[in-house]
Amino acid sequence: MKIKLPFFIYFFVLGLLPSQFFAHQFNILKSVSEDLIALELYQENKEFMISPNPASSTINVYLPKGFENAKLSVFDVLGKEIYHIELNSLHSTINITKWNSGVYLVRIATDTDSQTKRFVKQ
Repeated sequence: MKIKLPFFIYFFVLGLLPSQFFAHQFNILKSVSEDLIALELYQENKEFMISPNPASSTINVYLPKGFENAKLSVFDVLGKEIYHIELNSLHSTINITKWNSGVYLVRIATDTDSQTKRFVKQ
């Protein structure tokens, strides 16, 4: 049985590199692919997504396709509106560093739909 030299070198080099390097690279790719799959599912289901959750400094809000003229409101657990903005794109980043730790409700409202989700500020 003949083994081609590049194939042999590839596996020889893989044996010399630490397995932790490949595990780390795999975890990064797995995390990115899971986020992309989740985003695609949310867009297909016409739901918005908040990431990361829980968060400590910023949150990303991803809107499904077709959500034009959306308004985002954030409420604390007592129902007081603490943040409000009109969204012009399908992705927005919100700085939450000055907010108190706790649970918040995020409502996205359009002319035809309204959805609410919660997130935790660490």
